[in-house]
Amino acid sequence: MAVIDIKTKAQFDELTKATPYVALQAHATWCGPCKAISPMFNKHAEAFSNDKYTFARFDTDEVPDLAFELGIRSIPAFFIFENGDKADTLTGANPPALQKLTAAVAEKSKAAGELNTTEDF
Repeated sequence: MAVIDIKTKAQFDELTKATPYVALQAHATWCGPCKAISPMFNKHAEAFSNDKYTFARFDTDEVPDLAFELGIRSIPAFFIFENGDKADTLTGANPPALQKLTAAVAEKSKAAGELNTTEDF
């Protein structure tokens, strides 16, 4: 599944309401470390996305109200949202930490999907 490009705070709010798990990347077009780690974020999106886990990104210059709300002080920054609430944060271009974080959320999302597909008797 491709990474969703967030263009407005309202679009982001809708995404976190509709999707139980969201991995969000904050970046800017002029940011070298952002450019370096973005392909890895895209690979994780392809590997880990499912119907309960979505990957998205936004440019801090294009959506400043979302950057302000998240309290971003440096980029790249990554955020995990669970059921609309910020659950985890990673700052900087750290490929091993990003892989570990996104894989852990993938496991949670799969477990949540399995719980929701079983019937209660």
